[in-house]
Formats: sequence, C-alpha cells, structure tokens
Amino acid sequence: MVDIFPLHGWTYDRDVVGDFSKVITPPNDVISQGNKEELKRRSELNFVRIILPDEKTGGYGNAARLLEKWASEGVITQDGKKTIYIYSQTCIINEKKVRRTGFFSLLRLEDFGKGVLPHERVLEKDLQDRISLACAVKADVEIPFLLYDDKEMKIDALVESEISDKAPYADFDDDENVRHQLWKVTDEIFIKKIQEQMGKHQCVIADGHHRYTSELRVRGMLKKPWADYGLMCFINSFNDGTVILPTNRVVFGLKDLDTQRILGELGKNFIVEEINSMAELVGRVRTAEIMVDKAANLKNHIFGMYSNAKKKGYLLKLKDGGILKETFPGCTDVYRKLDINILHKVIIEGILGISEEMQKRRANIDFVKGDEETVRKMGCGEIQLAFFVNPPLLREVFLTARAGEVMPQKSTCFYPKVFSGLVIYAMEGGLCGGQAVYSGAK
Repeated sequence: MVDIFPLHGWTYDRDVVGDFSKVITPPNDVISQGNKEELKRRSELNFVRIILPDEKTGGYGNAARLLEKWASEGVITQDGKKTIYIYSQTCIINEKKVRRTGFFSLLRLEDFGKGVLPHERVLEKDLQDRISLACAVKADVEIPFLLYDDKEMKIDALVESEISDKAPYADFDDDENVRHQLWKVTDEIFIKKIQEQMGKHQCVIADGHHRYTSELRVRGMLKKPWADYGLMCFINSFNDGTVILPTNRVVFGLKDLDTQRILGELGKNFIVEEINSMAELVGRVRTAEIMVDKAANLKNHIFGMYSNAKKKGYLLKLKDGGILKETFPGCTDVYRKLDINILHKVIIEGILGISEEMQKRRANIDFVKGDEETVRKMGCGEIQLAFFVNPPLLREVFLTARAGEVMPQKSTCFYPKVFSGLVIYAMEGGLCGGQAVYSGAK
C-alpha cells in the first residue's frame, strides 16, 4: 500500500569522520540543551549543528551553509548508485539482548488515511520549526520512523539474507550502549523484492509525526516532482527490538493551585492512595497490573501524581470504566481505554482546566520522556505537578491509527531511537546545487 524507492543518498565519508559516534546524533526532539552542547564538543562535524542550529550564529541559514560546505569539502558524499540503506540497532531491553533491523528508503508522500497513518497529534510550533529547517537546507535531514505489520517476517528475511555476509558501512555505539550499523545495498533484484513486499503494507508513524507532516507541507509549498518523496525508516512491528517508553506530563504556572481541591475532584472517579516518595510512586505505577483481560480489552487504569507543594505522591486508580463512554462519545473502545487519553481528558482538561488548545501551545504543560528526566525536572522547583502514565501497547497504537483516531501529542516514545545524520536526501538545488536524484527522476 506504500510506494518506496531507492535513492542516491548522502552519507558521511567514513574515511573523513573516522568514528561515527562523534558525528551521528539522536533525533532533535530528545536532545536537551546540555546534550546539544556535549554533541557539539565532540566534533566540528557533529550533525546536531544541522538539526539544531544556534540562532545566534545564523540559525537555519547557517545550517544550510554548513551542510553545503561539508558537501563541497567531501565530508558528506553522494552515492553513485540507487541505494536502499539497511539499518540495524542492537541493545538490551528488559535484560535481554535484542536486534532490530529496518531500512531507509524514499517514500512517495501521501496524505494521511490510506498507506500512511498517524497515531498522535502534532504541535504547530514544533511543526513550523521543522518546515523552516527543511526549506533552508533543501534536504531531508531527519527521518520519520514508520512501522509496518509483517507477521510472516518476509521483509526481515530478505534483509538478513542480504547483509549476513557483508561488513557494514558504519558501525558505532551511542551513549546508551545501543549499537548502530548501516549497510548500503544497491542490488536491483533485492530492491525490487523489497518494493513489491512494501506495496502490500500500510504504515503507522511511530516517531516523527512533525517530520512527516512537515514533508507534506513542503510538498504542498514547492509543488515540484522531487518534493513528492521523503526519506523514511521502515521497521516491522513484529520485530522484537521495539518498545514504547513512557512520556510523562508536568504542569507549571497554574495560578492559585489548590492541591486539596484537586484531590477532592480526583476522589470522585479515582481511588486515591497517598505515597510518601516519588521513587515509590514511580515504582508502583510501572509494576501495576494493567491488562486484566486482553480479549475483552479489560484494563486497570493507574496513574501517579506527585505534588511539589506537598512533597507527596498519589497513586490514582480509576474506579469505574463506565464514565469513559460519557467522556469519549463516538470513540472506539480501544481509544476510550488509552491511559493517555483518560489522563488528558479527565484530569488535565476536566480538573486542572488546561484546554486542548493550551496543550497544543504547551501552555502550563510539558511532555517529558522517561521517569528519570521527569524526576529531575521536579527537583527544579518550577514544576507544580507531575503525572506518571503508562505507555500504550503497540497493538493499541495500530488499532487507534487504523480507526482514524489520534492520541494527544507526545503520547509515545519508541525505543531505540532512529538516529539522525546516517542518510540525507537532497532536494533539487540543494547540496552542491545538484538535481534531486531518486528512482522516479526522469
């Protein structure tokens, strides 16, 4: 159901950069200011200088000039043959070593609804930032991560067979000890088989809703043949090496915040248990039994709330799932029972009064990936409340997307992350003023 194509991609020249760990980066949305400065210190060639350019040194324009400079100096080079790029990540998940393999290729861009489905909303401010960067550098420099359902693992078998006896072009470990490997495959028979198999699959965006949506916007703005294509990373949802980590919520800047009133309101629909420490609260949320009956989609809905004012935590368990039909009229059962939806609609909107529009503007609310960073933010003193929420199941992501429903923005955090800087798709007039070269080019 999707059309994919090989490309003449741009990659770092390994003879120039040597150690790829010094130049390849996580995606922009998980890089803090501190992480950014550390990445910049590692190398003058670090890709963070492209995806997160400093405003004081020229911002997007400087990113474009720098990328052009790297191309002209041979820091990054373009592959002469049409290529699909195999991408493997090896890491430890739940004390088990797993390997996740996918591939980078071009996708013929299409509006949401048929071959490509979203599962969460986007934030307009973040979207405009990615559009501005793409227009400045005239290239796809960050890669959306798309999942497809291949239960028979046919594509995985093709990929493994192709790379089993070949050395990778790039091989490095990141700061979290995830091993990244990249192969360049130009075999026309292999590429044709992958294209044929992918034509049978519908894809759901895992990470990169802003990146994909920005590519759609750029396509509409430019109306050029080469803008009809975008660089994507495709990974099978049945691959063992994909997990969803929690993305918590923190609340700040609410005037006259009355914790006792909030607890009273919560008590109407939730069993509220006071917890003395944040560590214990997080532990209780993460170890709680969630799925009671998978076939009937019967779940426990459990959240953690921590108050900085009271220095106490509160374990929240929904009393009666019957309120969900009233709260989410016209929605599917899966959508109603997503913890992230309940948190947003019942608590954040209903009790705290932070509207959906305010959430889109990040007014009084922010989205924090992982428990460790959430706990760190609570120590800063500016945060009033933190909400710890369990992530949706992978099957819930697919079912929600296929029903045409979307979760609140920043609902999922897929791990491991697809890194930036591994492959670049240059638009026409981009790097070295060349033409966009893709399989659909005349």
